[in-house]
Amino acid sequence: MKLREDKNSEYNQLLQEAIIYFKKYPVFHKIFSGFCKKYESLGHLGGTVVIKNLTKDEKMQLSGFFQRDFYKNKTISISMQRMEKALKDSKFESLEWMDILEEYFDHKMIWKKEMLQKENEKRELFFALLLKEIKSDLVREWLNDRIRERSLIYQRLQKEYKNCPDTLKVLLRSIESGITNLPVFFDKKERLAVYAAQVTGNPHFFDSNTIAEIFLFDFISYHFHMQNGEGLSDMEYRNQQYYTAGIIRDDLSNYVTVYGIHAKDTDSILHSGIEGFFDRKEPILLTLYTLSRLKEVYGEKEIYILENPSVFSWLCQQYPEKSFVCTNGQLRFSAFVLLDHLSRTSDLFYSGDHDPEGLLIAQKLKLRYKERLTLWNYSMDLYEQNLSDVTLNERRLKQLDQIFIEELQEIKEDMKYQKKAAYQESMLENYILQ
Repeated sequence: MKLREDKNSEYNQLLQEAIIYFKKYPVFHKIFSGFCKKYESLGHLGGTVVIKNLTKDEKMQLSGFFQRDFYKNKTISISMQRMEKALKDSKFESLEWMDILEEYFDHKMIWKKEMLQKENEKRELFFALLLKEIKSDLVREWLNDRIRERSLIYQRLQKEYKNCPDTLKVLLRSIESGITNLPVFFDKKERLAVYAAQVTGNPHFFDSNTIAEIFLFDFISYHFHMQNGEGLSDMEYRNQQYYTAGIIRDDLSNYVTVYGIHAKDTDSILHSGIEGFFDRKEPILLTLYTLSRLKEVYGEKEIYILENPSVFSWLCQQYPEKSFVCTNGQLRFSAFVLLDHLSRTSDLFYSGDHDPEGLLIAQKLKLRYKERLTLWNYSMDLYEQNLSDVTLNERRLKQLDQIFIEELQEIKEDMKYQKKAAYQESMLENYILQ
């Protein structure tokens, strides 16, 4: 125990005797702990501490100090006034309870408000020093704005700080390295795992839903100012954001099928592999990784995009001189990358299934490519002529409420009435090209 420097030796000696006395009887620990909590909340010693289920020995110990019979009490309430009176009536009358409690627990009593204020000051100093240590202006600007806005990233920073400030500091250094070395800043595209390994030494550092990935994605969204205005799914939007930063996620399973397409690599040389499939008049599956390494992709003046693989194959056989794309029933990000290329030099025509999911895909493409894309074979008559036996349940019909573009309103309302789907396979005779 430490001697109190502001008191004389007699006071300190008596204080030590008091501590020995109170520690001899564990029941006082319960009372003292209660008043410590009172101090934390009130900022001064006050209030009343209630203790229950005491043993006979504990009641006897209290009765001796407080000069009161507690034997019949099931619950004992001790106020600070009673504490003060008992102290004045004891051999420790010259002592103060604040000194006794601080010496008993061997730490200074702190008011919770004061404690929070000190913690806030400590935290603010930590982040101020951290921002000074950051070398990248881009990273510093991003973090400054997020802290000022009290954004979700700010809240994550607070959470990680509470867990371990030193770990947060190391994490942010790695994230700074990741940001300053984004492939787009070097006019490159790179797989996520390869990029992570290059900048941190750990290929899994930026894996989905890790704290590092959350911070990296937030920076990318912040820096490139991209918003999801085309009705993309969360995964499509996320892949697009990363691709903008030069990072390829899910590169091999993310693919699109094409026919009658040419491509040039980053050196403006025809891609021999793709050209080989063109010469042989065969479809080719293009992965996102392959697409990321192409400078230019082009085909005929008119390019036809199909949702259904069977219809795609049939059209390739019927019109071998045309250019076709197949999305295989879903819009992977690779399809957007491909169509972004093709829309620069060709007119796009899209046709898909006449069901809620198919209409949503059609709407997404129309919103993205606007006048460069025509919705092909979407009419109420064609829909009604090819109704299937598939009845749309309420969950699927509810998706039609998301269809808002003018070109699809007629078929949307008819589908709500008919409650049936119509599929591309039954419309083959309508896919006539010049």
